[in-house]
Amino acid sequence: MSESRRREWLVVPDTNFLLVPGQFGVDIIGELHRILDVKFRVLVPNVVLDELNVIERKSRGRDLMAVRMAKKLAERFETVEIGRFGERPIDDQIFDFAVKNERVIVCTNDKGLKKRLRESGVPVVYLRSKKILELEGMLE
Repeated sequence: MSESRRREWLVVPDTNFLLVPGQFGVDIIGELHRILDVKFRVLVPNVVLDELNVIERKSRGRDLMAVRMAKKLAERFETVEIGRFGERPIDDQIFDFAVKNERVIVCTNDKGLKKRLRESGVPVVYLRSKKILELEGMLE
């Protein structure tokens, strides 16, 4: 097995991606294992956790349930410090982290962020047809 095969990828979800299980009932972890044929580790950006807390305070009903599910899911993974909440847009902070670090896969449904990442050669996982995840970009 080659050295690159053993090195793991860092999977970085944005806020909306963590809300997918609560909003659409998609098992994002199972789906990540299905589509990523590489060793990977999920790292949740600190600013994403901060944003979930802000959304939670404003949410009611189904939205509140989705946020709580997202927070519960995020607890299963490591947190990575990528910046300070409110200082710059979270998408920009995630983009900078992905571009500055090797072997990062970003999970987002944000079209603008997805386009910027793909133009910079960063693989992106996104929700397709509200039921499955799809990978865009090459993993070597």
